[in-house]
Amino acid sequence: MRKLNIVKYTVKAMKAFFQGWVVAILVMAAAIAGNIQAVMSQNVKTGNSLFAQTQIKADELELAVALPELAEVLFKKGESTSSGRVIGIDAQGQALLIQRNGKTAKIPLSQIARVVFKKEALAYRSNRSPIIRGGGERPTGKPVTWSGIPINNFTLKNSTQGQAVVKLKPPVVSTAQLQGIQSVARNRQYVVDEIQFNSQQRTITILAKPY
Repeated sequence: MRKLNIVKYTVKAMKAFFQGWVVAILVMAAAIAGNIQAVMSQNVKTGNSLFAQTQIKADELELAVALPELAEVLFKKGESTSSGRVIGIDAQGQALLIQRNGKTAKIPLSQIARVVFKKEALAYRSNRSPIIRGGGERPTGKPVTWSGIPINNFTLKNSTQGQAVVKLKPPVVSTAQLQGIQSVARNRQYVVDEIQFNSQQRTITILAKPY
């Protein structure tokens, strides 16, 4: 009988011991779950913040565009046109730089109606492969017009290859349009067909097509 009582006591003690452990484990699990939830909440907030910053940075795009080798400058007052290679835009001096036969001409933007790039003139992609617009190669997307671009947001990087960069951002284009432009530019090259100047507002308008 004594042995039976000892066994019963031992079983009760072990049962109470294990119940205590179960309660302790449950409490620890609850605490760990609370910490995990807090960390996840903090990460979500951080992620949203990073996403917002990414969206802000995505509101501006530096787009590579190609200028064909030969351009024709049309003047506002119906004067005779001038042709050559566009080698730069002097934003401070408000002038277009044209090169022909090794000589450089500086034309005031206030005198220019528009600059039209010849369809038969070669243009080059960023990887330097030629785009032959006058012979079999056709645009692979719709033509676009970007108006009101500050002159300082257009830079000619390589005049020999006609490689230029235009910085696009609202209000010139919307965020949705930027995403579309970036999607097209991943595997295609925007080639400039025409440039118009507004010397008073110091802005330019670009007409281009993707190839």
